Amino acid sequence: MHLLVRKRLVALLLPMLLPVLGLLAAAVWLGYSVAAQIAAYPGQPPRWGDVLVAALPALVMLLLLAAMAHLAARNALAPWITLAQSVQARSPKDLGQIAIAPEDPMEVRTMAEALNRLFARAHAERNAQQRFIADAAHQLRTPLAALQSQVEAWALMAHAAPEKTIHLPAQQVDQLRQASRRTTQLANQLLALSRVDSRLGQGEAAQRVDLKSLCETLLESFLDSALEKGLDLGLEAESAHVSGHEWLLRELISNLLDNAIKYTPSGGQVTLRCGKHVGDERQVRAYVEVEDDGPGVPVGEYTRLTQRFYRVPGAQAEGTGLGLAIAEEIAQEHGAALYFGKGANEAGMKVQLLFGE
Repeated sequence: MHLLVRKRLVALLLPMLLPVLGLLAAAVWLGYSVAAQIAAYPGQPPRWGDVLVAALPALVMLLLLAAMAHLAARNALAPWITLAQSVQARSPKDLGQIAIAPEDPMEVRTMAEALNRLFARAHAERNAQQRFIADAAHQLRTPLAALQSQVEAWALMAHAAPEKTIHLPAQQVDQLRQASRRTTQLANQLLALSRVDSRLGQGEAAQRVDLKSLCETLLESFLDSALEKGLDLGLEAESAHVSGHEWLLRELISNLLDNAIKYTPSGGQVTLRCGKHVGDERQVRAYVEVEDDGPGVPVGEYTRLTQRFYRVPGAQAEGTGLGLAIAEEIAQEHGAALYFGKGANEAGMKVQLLFGE
């Protein structure tokens, strides 16, 4: 038994030792008195008055023992009651740390530390949610304002025209379509990020995921967009399985493919690979890789690619800066890591998702 626990038990039971000894002595005295009466008056029942007088010390000691036990129980429960009252008195928004005194019992300190860890996680999640809302509002404000100003201008022109109609050049219609697509993409990415953040905290049971089958399915879904841009989209897949969540891995690989197709110029090549990688220590690890021969990214920017809403300076294609941030969170959930490097012949970009053992 732990030394501290033994000390606490001694501190609780020692005050009750004297009443217990007194109760035992009173019980012995009561038995002696009854036996003496029976011996003095054989064949006659003991007199109740004498029995009550002999039993009085035992009753007193029993009451004293009950009082001491009550005080000991109250003292033992006092730290727990204080902790419960402290938590109950908090407002729903109060996620501050519970004060822990050195003299509190070990069990109470352990419970308070567990509650503090829970409050810290809840506080971090609330801050993340607030940052997400602020970032979403900031990112959506600009494209929505541009759309609204353009539509408002056309509405004023239409009302001022004699026939209440206007003719728009195809270029302006294309610009409006591109702006609406960017806004829709941003909204979809924000919703995907919110869904990933919320689902990652639910602790869903992992399942066996076939990476080769998943990559084949994703290749088919991205063929049309690659052909429309004049890209050569290829697949090099070997059998590999990991433990995880298929819908999350689909989101991750989709973001990698979308980035590669988006930033690779017409006539370029994008390759999706998956299989097993043998490390320096002969460790076999599953991987997924997306490589392109586009403009690539400066090596100094690699560490910032997974920051939310970050876009490489000078990037030509439209983007939200959320795709790789989502991919990074999903990778961490699966015990994997994202690695960035140059593509073949030191051109383009290669992003590798390397799973654990």
